[in-house]
Amino acid sequence: MRLVLVFCLCGSVLTAANAKGVPTFSARRDYPSGGDRVVVADVNGDGVPDLVAFGDSYVSTMLGIGDGTFGATTNLETSWQYQVGIAAIDLNGDGKADLIISGGPPTIFGIGVCFSNGDGTFQPPVYYRIGSDKSVSNPIVGDFNGDGIPDVIVAGSSGIWLFTGKGAGVFNPAVLTTSLSGALWLASADFNGDGILDLAVSYYPGGLSVLFGRGAGYFNSPVSVSNAQWGYVVAGVLKAGSRPDIILPGANIYPNNGKGGFGPPYSVSVPGDGTAIGDVNGDGIPDLASSEGYVALGLGNGQFAPAVGYTVANTNGWFSVALAKLTKGVNGEDLIFGLNSTVSVLLNRGNDTFIDGKWIPVSGGNNCGAAGDFNRDGKPDLAVLTGQGLQILLGTGDAASPYTFGEMLSFSGGSCPIAGDVNGDGITDLLEGADSLAGVGVYLGNGDGTFTMKSVIPFGPSADIALGDFNHDGKTDVASSSNQLALGNGDGTFQAPGTLIANPPPNGFYWIAVGDVNNDGWADVLAACGDGCPYTYLYLNNHLGGFTQSSVTQSYPSAVMLTDLTGDGNLDAVVTSSAAYVTILIGDGKGGFTGTQNHVPYPFVDQLPAQVGDVNGDGIPDLLLPADGSIGIALGNGKGEFQAPFVEGVGPGVGQVFTQALHGQPTGLADIVAPDYTGGITVLFNTTKR
Repeated sequence: MRLVLVFCLCGSVLTAANAKGVPTFSARRDYPSGGDRVVVADVNGDGVPDLVAFGDSYVSTMLGIGDGTFGATTNLETSWQYQVGIAAIDLNGDGKADLIISGGPPTIFGIGVCFSNGDGTFQPPVYYRIGSDKSVSNPIVGDFNGDGIPDVIVAGSSGIWLFTGKGAGVFNPAVLTTSLSGALWLASADFNGDGILDLAVSYYPGGLSVLFGRGAGYFNSPVSVSNAQWGYVVAGVLKAGSRPDIILPGANIYPNNGKGGFGPPYSVSVPGDGTAIGDVNGDGIPDLASSEGYVALGLGNGQFAPAVGYTVANTNGWFSVALAKLTKGVNGEDLIFGLNSTVSVLLNRGNDTFIDGKWIPVSGGNNCGAAGDFNRDGKPDLAVLTGQGLQILLGTGDAASPYTFGEMLSFSGGSCPIAGDVNGDGITDLLEGADSLAGVGVYLGNGDGTFTMKSVIPFGPSADIALGDFNHDGKTDVASSSNQLALGNGDGTFQAPGTLIANPPPNGFYWIAVGDVNNDGWADVLAACGDGCPYTYLYLNNHLGGFTQSSVTQSYPSAVMLTDLTGDGNLDAVVTSSAAYVTILIGDGKGGFTGTQNHVPYPFVDQLPAQVGDVNGDGIPDLLLPADGSIGIALGNGKGEFQAPFVEGVGPGVGQVFTQALHGQPTGLADIVAPDYTGGITVLFNTTKR
C-alpha cells in the first residue's frame, strides 16, 4: 500500500514577484550530469572551482557559484561510445582549464583535447590516436620529456603511449614508449626522488608495477610491486618527509621505502573503487576519501583513524571522488563524488564532519510512513514502517534530537500507512495494511502518542488507500486502489467493502487520490490506471452512491495527488509520470482541469510520489520530488508553475518525503524528513535566513 497524499494550502498566497530565493538545507547537494566521474577545475577563469563530469559520449560542466553550490549543467557530446578518463589543465595559457579526455570507438581509441570557451562550455574534441590499439586508460598529464611543456600518457593494449606537447594544447602523434600488455590504470609521481616522473601501472587481472622514468619520455622496464591486486591507482605522500606511496582500491597502501621501492601493503578500510588523498580537516596531515563516501582521517606517519561513512546519491554506481576547497572560512577540503549520471557534493562543516543531513537510525526501517501530531503537543510526529510494524517517533522541537522513540505498533508484512481522523474526535489516527492483519488495520489515536487497534477493513493489504466522505454523512470513509470502498460508521469501524467505481479500466488502478474537485461537498476520485496504462482518470461523485467519469488525461502516471497550488480554493492535480516528469493540472473548481507546465522534470531516473510544502517561506507551494537518494525541489510561483528543480541529498533508499517544522523555525520554512529502507530516516534542517 502506498501513501496517497492529500494536501491543501488554503488562504491567500503571495505573487511570484514576492517569491523568496532558493532555500538552504543541512544536506549535501546532488547535480544531475551526463557522466560518472568528476574533476574540479576553474574552467571559466573566475577563480571559483567548477565541476566537470564525464561518461559515455558526454562531458558535463557545472559552474561554481562561490558558496559551494553549482549552476545548471551544460553538456558537450563527443563521438566516443566509451570514455575512460579526464584531466583538466590550462593548455593554452588563457587562465581557463581545458580538458583532456580518453576513450574509444567508433572513431578512434586515444585522447581528445577540448579547449575551454571561457563560459563553461568547451570546443569539440581534437582527437589523437594511439596506434591501432583497441583499449585506453585514464590520461596522465605531466612533463615527461623535460622541455617544460605538458605531455600526456595513456596505456593501451600494446603498452604505454606518450603524446609530447608542442605547446598551446597541441600534441605530437603518439609514440609507444614502453611495450606492456594488460595495463588498465595509471598514476604518476617521482617515486625515487631523482626529479623525473615515474609511472604506477595497474593491470588486469592482477598486477601492480612501477616504471621509473629515465628522462626524454622514456621509462625503464616494469618493476613488479604486486601480482595480486589491480584497479584504480592513486599516488601521493601519506607520511611527512616521505616519498609518494601507491594506493589501490579499498585503500590498500603500498608504502614507499624512500628509495623507490615499496613494502608489503597495509589496508585502511575505506570501501570504494576510487580513492583521493587530501586534507579534509585542515590539520596538515593527509587524509583518505573513497568514492563510496568514506573518510579516514590521517593520524600521521601514514596511519589513519577508522573510516566514517557519509551518504552519497544512490545511482547504481560509485566511480570517483575528488577533494577540493569549494568555500571560504573552513580550512578543510570538501568532498565531491562522481556517480552514475550524478555528482554529489558534501561541504565541510569544519569540525571533522560534512553537511549531509541528520541520520536517525530506526531498526528495520522502510522508506515510507505517515505524519501528524499524535500527542497533541504542537510538534510534528512521524510513524515509520519497519519490518516489525509501525515505529512511532514523537517530535521534540529540538534540532539536536528531533524525535524520541514512542511505541511500536506490531504486525508483519506491512505496507505504507496513512494518517487521518476516522472517528471525528480531533485526534490523528493511523491506517495500515499488513499481511498479518489480513487487511487494513485501523489504529485510533489516544491523544498521548499511543494508539489502540479498533478494527480491520478486509481490503487487500497492499492496495493504496485514501480517506474521504463519499456518502456525505459527515463520517470518514476509506477507498482503495483495489476498487473498493468501505463506508465509515464514525467510530473507527467500517461497513463491509463494496465497489468504488462501477466501470473501472480493464487494468484497474495503480494509485488513487481523493478530494472535492468540483466543490460540491462530496468526495471525488483521481486515479492512475495500472499495468502500463498511460491514462489518469477523474471520477466525480454522482451523489447516488456512484461516480461519473469526468475526464481522462494521457500522462503515463505512476502516482497522483490533489492539492491547491494557486490559492484559489480549487484542487489541482500533481501527476507523477513514469516518463521522468511531473504533470501539473490546474483545477477549475467545476470538475475539470487544464494543463499548464507539463514537464517539471524529475532530477534523476526513479519516479516516486511528490510532496508539496513551502520550503522558502514565501507562502507559495513548492514541489518535492524524491528519486535515487535525492530530492529535487521545484520552487513554485503561485500560478501552478515551477522552476527546474535543484537537488538536495538524502539517504540512498528514500521513498516518501515529508515537510515538518522540527526545530522551531519561522513559519513556512519547512524541514524535510525522508524515511529510508536502509534502516532510518534523514532529516534535512531548513537553514534559510529570513
